[in-house]
Amino acid sequence: KTVTLGVALSKNSIVLASNMSLVPQKTLSNPLATHITNLYNNSTKTNVTNNGIKYQYDITNGLMKDADGNIRYSGLGDRNYVLFNCNTYPNTSCETWRIIGVFEGKVKIIRGSQIGKYSWDNKNTSTGAETDNGKNDWTDARLMKLLNPGYESEPTRGSLYYNAKSGNCYYGKNNATTTCNFTSSGIKNDTTRNLIAETTYYTRGNNSNQIFVDTMYDKERVSGTVYSGHATSWTGKIALAYPSDYGYAADLSLCQKTLYDYDNATCTANNWMKSIVTNNGGNLGWLLTPDSVSANGAWAVDSSGRVYDYGYAYSAYGVAPVLSLISELDIGSGTGESNSPYQLSV
Repeated sequence: KTVTLGVALSKNSIVLASNMSLVPQKTLSNPLATHITNLYNNSTKTNVTNNGIKYQYDITNGLMKDADGNIRYSGLGDRNYVLFNCNTYPNTSCETWRIIGVFEGKVKIIRGSQIGKYSWDNKNTSTGAETDNGKNDWTDARLMKLLNPGYESEPTRGSLYYNAKSGNCYYGKNNATTTCNFTSSGIKNDTTRNLIAETTYYTRGNNSNQIFVDTMYDKERVSGTVYSGHATSWTGKIALAYPSDYGYAADLSLCQKTLYDYDNATCTANNWMKSIVTNNGGNLGWLLTPDSVSANGAWAVDSSGRVYDYGYAYSAYGVAPVLSLISELDIGSGTGESNSPYQLSV
């Protein structure tokens, strides 16, 4: 961050120049992102090698640092619970979310359960897709418009989840819809909406299923390609987990597999995200990354825990929202354990 400081003088009230703004004094006592980072930095590390990449694991807190330096929760550690989407903060009528990790100074979280089954995108050739099987460009995806603000004028009244409304959601092929109701499961109030950071999500694709998590991370952000004309990034509020988020949520010391082989019993038994993304094995769960060759494929996790380019975007699979919190959030109380989730000081 670049911070420019200025001085304004006045005998009475302070008069600011037109290019200045007054910043109230605020001291952050225990910012959540800093707390997690300090837990990792101050811990004893264990070396873990996976696909030739050496990782440093903090076994005590269930933390690890990925190949790009992000700190993540991994394995079955019971330290990444946080109360979010509350009627009032810190702890009245809240949902329990899980912390994925710290990325560029912001804490990234995933809802602790799915909000339902919906199409990633189910446009056809008459409504803007290249085929009748949906369009795998997240910047225009119908699921993106369901989760995020600004799409209230859409034909089926978009932004329903963001605004905690009910209506019709896209479900199935050729623009098909189903009734949906987020009055209880949607974002509850403006206080919560203001805690969600605008974040850049990378939407590069991949079409190789036999891929290790570190390679997948690179495909998502750097080396992956997309269908001609589709976007490689998107900036917004709410998205989905990456395939690499799911991959790194497993204990890589025990899960020495490609993402396609994450149906291995050891991998599924040591991945805290498995029960969320697949709804305890009952649903396939959508992920953010598109197929890199077709105009209509996207990645998902199947009920066995296998991660791959699953098929057509029009399919109705489970949706677990993912978002990043603004950085100016303190921990009011809690240890992050399931019986003592972090409570946010808002």
